[in-house]
Amino acid sequence: MADSHTLPDFSLVRGGPFFELERGLRIIRPPGFNAVWAAVSVTLVTWVPLMLLALLQGPESTRLLFSELQVHAELLLSLPVIVAAEPYIDGRVCVAARQFLRANLVEDRSRESFEACARSLTRWRDARSIELMLLGIVIALAIVSPPDPAREWFFVSDPTPRLSLPGGWYQCVSQPLVRFLAFRWAWRALVWGVFLLRVSRLPLRLVPTHPDQSGGLGFLSICQGSFAPVVFAVAVPVAAYSFRTNASAITQTPLEYIMPQVLYAVLACIAVFAPLGFFSWQLVHAKRQGDPWFSAVAAHHSRRFEDKWFRRAPDADPLGSPDFSSLADLGTSFMVARRMKLFPWDQRSLLSVAVAATAPLIILLIFDRQFLAVVHQLRQSVS
Repeated sequence: MADSHTLPDFSLVRGGPFFELERGLRIIRPPGFNAVWAAVSVTLVTWVPLMLLALLQGPESTRLLFSELQVHAELLLSLPVIVAAEPYIDGRVCVAARQFLRANLVEDRSRESFEACARSLTRWRDARSIELMLLGIVIALAIVSPPDPAREWFFVSDPTPRLSLPGGWYQCVSQPLVRFLAFRWAWRALVWGVFLLRVSRLPLRLVPTHPDQSGGLGFLSICQGSFAPVVFAVAVPVAAYSFRTNASAITQTPLEYIMPQVLYAVLACIAVFAPLGFFSWQLVHAKRQGDPWFSAVAAHHSRRFEDKWFRRAPDADPLGSPDFSSLADLGTSFMVARRMKLFPWDQRSLLSVAVAATAPLIILLIFDRQFLAVVHQLRQSVS
């Protein structure tokens, strides 16, 4: 790590025009990152003016807005989480990038190329054109997307129907900000995926006998699992929208009620862990090379062990002999090499993303008293 000039400043989130704006407004104060203050700041910008404008509009508008679960879920839960998760995810990603060098997975002749991959990620992260394009997309969506007529607090009808004060703030400020931050995380995930793709094309020194059973790449699954807060933040409005649209559907079965969220959970797991597949071909290559080599070493060791202890009378006492421990250790290492994964995933990381994707719907089902009905129907479907 001493010869790495890029990785000490490696970061997935500390760059770009919006980050500079946050720093200029003192929302972010490097070198530290006050996640709580950043989350409170976006709430003060999006939710508080919405409620003040609703109070100004009148008690009826306030009552209707208070009953709007999806809006409060987006602005009071999804948005703060997606902002507060930045330092946590950035730290995990930085540790993962450094681990390639710390664990000597990158060969010496490829370190310069690895540094070039890291510098490329930094340039992509800081690209002004990308964030301006994302900003243009969310503005276009705010202009093109018609307000939902089912939301009565969106409109006032004196003398002709028009956007209310809180409806205009939500349409022009709150919702675009939520979309922009979600799109920016999608861009960051894409940049990180491209970085992993380029690193996977470098000659890596994978170890078939590594205890993580992934050739030493097991840390990548833990890193990908750190994206669970973003998955949760996106899942909150998905669950709220599903709850809002299906609450009045009397013919909707409980199992159909949860299917959109289950589909989202599956897609989220695929999107988060798909970049790990870039390393599969190197894992296959390492396993193919390691199997015959390790088999030859094991055969040589076992043959000498049998010659010493079984084919002629041993001179030493077998009690406490290191030969037996050596044979057991070799067998353990051989089985680890044989169980080497060809896709460096981890069950706990996958479970964390799946739980993050489905947790909002479980909370809504409990509040709606539908949770036991869903569990009962699932048990009937399985039986």
